[in-house]
Amino acid sequence: MSHPTVDDVFVTHLRDAHALERLMDTALGALIATAGAPELREPLEHHQSLTRRHIIALEERLAAHADRPSAVKDAGLATAAIGEALLARARGDHAGKHARDAYVLIHLAAAGYEMLGHLARRAGDEETARLVAEHLADERASAAAIDARWDLVLDLSLRHAGVLSAPPVGPPRSLRGVAGGDG
Repeated sequence: MSHPTVDDVFVTHLRDAHALERLMDTALGALIATAGAPELREPLEHHQSLTRRHIIALEERLAAHADRPSAVKDAGLATAAIGEALLARARGDHAGKHARDAYVLIHLAAAGYEMLGHLARRAGDEETARLVAEHLADERASAAAIDARWDLVLDLSLRHAGVLSAPPVGPPRSLRGVAGGDG
């Protein structure tokens, strides 16, 4: 009985990264379709364009290893994304949930790319390691774009919940007095 090699595990993770990017593309499409504010929709659209480039690049790396994407994994994750999108519409999800879901997916992809980058180097595939570093930078930049919009996301979520006025942004109550607030 033969044991898997580092190359075998590497190619499996490469397929997984491709399947996750396909999931991300489907999920982002659903989030974009229901994102009300352009300030939220635009970074999601930008990330979707990056995701589509990532998919193509990962397919090229799989081909370089005489492999191809896993149809089963791609279909399974695509079905999950469609189910989540339908559920989100039925629940009447709002900006907060959309931003949270996108943020989680982006970080999931980043974690996958961290692992894939290390595996690529162990397998001696510097081209994939370089590509993965670029994809990881894209994921981190997209997460930062959402980070910069949490106050907007909260305002949209509060409005969705029927809150007509909310206190202005300031230090959390637990930090007032500690951070120079009014305690």
